[in-house]
Amino acid sequence: MRNLFATIAPALLIACSSGPAEIKDPPILKVTSPERSLLKSGAGDVVVSGTVQPNLDGIPVKKVTVNNVAANVAADGTWSATVQVQEGASFIDTIATDEEGGKATDTRAVHAGSIRNAGASIDNAVTAAMSTQAFAKISAAAGPIVKGIDIAAMLEPMQPMQHAGDETGPDCLYERVYVTDVKFSDVQIQLIPQQGGIAFRFQVDGLDVPGRADYAVACLDGSNNIRVTASRVVVAGTLLVSPNGMQGFKTDLVDQEVTLTGLNVAASGVPGTILGMIDFSGWISSVIGKGAELAMEPMMNAALGGLAGPKELSLLGKTMTMQAEPSDITFDNSGALVTMNMSMLIGGAEGAQYIDTANGNPVMDPGNGFQIGLADDLANQMMTQANKLGLLNLEMPAAGGTFDSTAIAMTLPPMISANPTDGSMQVVLGDMIATYKAQGTPVAKAAINAKIALKVTTAANGYAVALELGKPELQFDVLDDISNETRLLDADLAAASEACLDAQIAHISALLVNIPLPAVAGLQMRNLTVGSDNGYVMVKGTLE
Repeated sequence: MRNLFATIAPALLIACSSGPAEIKDPPILKVTSPERSLLKSGAGDVVVSGTVQPNLDGIPVKKVTVNNVAANVAADGTWSATVQVQEGASFIDTIATDEEGGKATDTRAVHAGSIRNAGASIDNAVTAAMSTQAFAKISAAAGPIVKGIDIAAMLEPMQPMQHAGDETGPDCLYERVYVTDVKFSDVQIQLIPQQGGIAFRFQVDGLDVPGRADYAVACLDGSNNIRVTASRVVVAGTLLVSPNGMQGFKTDLVDQEVTLTGLNVAASGVPGTILGMIDFSGWISSVIGKGAELAMEPMMNAALGGLAGPKELSLLGKTMTMQAEPSDITFDNSGALVTMNMSMLIGGAEGAQYIDTANGNPVMDPGNGFQIGLADDLANQMMTQANKLGLLNLEMPAAGGTFDSTAIAMTLPPMISANPTDGSMQVVLGDMIATYKAQGTPVAKAAINAKIALKVTTAANGYAVALELGKPELQFDVLDDISNETRLLDADLAAASEACLDAQIAHISALLVNIPLPAVAGLQMRNLTVGSDNGYVMVKGTLE
């Protein structure tokens, strides 16, 4: 079996396949075990075996190595070696070297871990850390967002927010005051993380609250419009944030202190007896205090991820249903830490199974901004489902030559896994089978293994973050399942696969880009970096 190691760079491929010197055949290497596309339960030993023979020129075989482990080669050319395989996606690289330096290689993929049903909820699928500096940025962005919230609609279930004398229902002497709108000229919000919650300050300038008073005096009913204004209202307290299932987060404002400046009441037509019953200061304090608390709920959901609840997304012509709910949130003087459970299911992929790898707890360090940890199992679930549906199997025409189309089929789903050399995250494409056809008849076959660096980029004009793929490194093995009738060298056959591989990688990129990651409403993400820790893809950046 012949092999070519290549990156997708036509110039390199041309250089490898052209030149005046005749390239001698390498040793004749066959790997008989394990089969390609090995699924293994957990980490551990794998026995790799096969045969090796000198090339047609009879140059003796010097050695066989498997993942840098020397194989025991018998006199008849049979060999075996035992190698260690870690959880995740990895390659078994076998190299046979002859006495003149000729090399034959074979690369095949292994997925090791526990088999799980795809689509099930993954605990702590997403972890996000926000620094105190990030909360300062969120505070600055919160005011304009709150100005766009209909606070009066949020208060509607609590109406009337001021009432007296109606304990047993409207009677001969009672009052009820209703809010019809809450308007203001400006809002400034301060959010400072502290142990157990957020030190909260909510300042409203130019408050204008129109309302209505329903009442009865001496059994005579009445109703009049009222209006309460204030030049400034300041609400201070501790904001408690807690998980609220599919609704995201709920907020409670405790230890409230409300300061009113320039309070003015316009209540023409309301009897003096009723005016004496209405605590306008208490009423407006309640309106703004409760309004601030309620307004912070969507604000906190936007600031701490904006992912909660079921959502449907269009993905490669299919519908993907995502469900996310926060499982925990903690605060201290350095910031906040949020964890979310999440599931994703592509319609039609029910019953798909994926390889689950054991994850630890990532160490979160937001620096002066934020950090997001995405469990690799979440992305691997989604790519397994796409593979089950055949969304990653492609066939494309090839112009001219000895074949007219290239078909690439995935025998294993793409898998995010840590690079064993430096721990960086990469997408591993294992044992893709490329079939080259002439008028529908296969004329050559190859196995392609690839590893692609995982990168991070901004999305939605910088207001969100998304994963993307870097440049692939390929290992190309021409298979002897059928005779290579293309009359092309390995390098040229590899080059001919480029367009189809590019299209397939584009499909995988589309999957990764659609993985929902936390975004902070109203703020752009900058200075993004990607890393890995304990089975998580770690994205770090700052907010502007």
